[in-house]
Amino acid sequence: MAAAQEQREAERRDQERPAHLAWLSDGSAQITWHDAHESVFTPASLREQCPCATCQGTHGPPTTLVRQSRGGLPIVQTQRRREPSVQVKSASPVGSYAIRFVWGDGHDGGIYSFRYLRSICPCPVCEALRTPTKNAS
Repeated sequence: MAAAQEQREAERRDQERPAHLAWLSDGSAQITWHDAHESVFTPASLREQCPCATCQGTHGPPTTLVRQSRGGLPIVQTQRRREPSVQVKSASPVGSYAIRFVWGDGHDGGIYSFRYLRSICPCPVCEALRTPTKNAS
């Protein structure tokens, strides 16, 4: 029983470990994983799925104090978000577990762990595994 569990854990670790990372001519990142699976991420898809707290909305919408009301209460207005850049300026490893991208607009808060990248793989096989099946009645 323990040997089978150890085997499954080793297979899971291999799925989350890149064997090779390459940049394609269109700017996409191609990762070949240790289990021979291949993922290709466009810069737009990576930016759209940035895991940082700001992009994921954990900090809430950005706000700016506009002025104080006559009663002294603040009047707050939500800032308009500028269009995020999908141009990768640079990418660097974070230890042995992740990649940090610096985007054309200076954003660099997202640390893309290899586990996270594997979980968002855009290939048809992975997409199908993430999509719940509908029961036909």
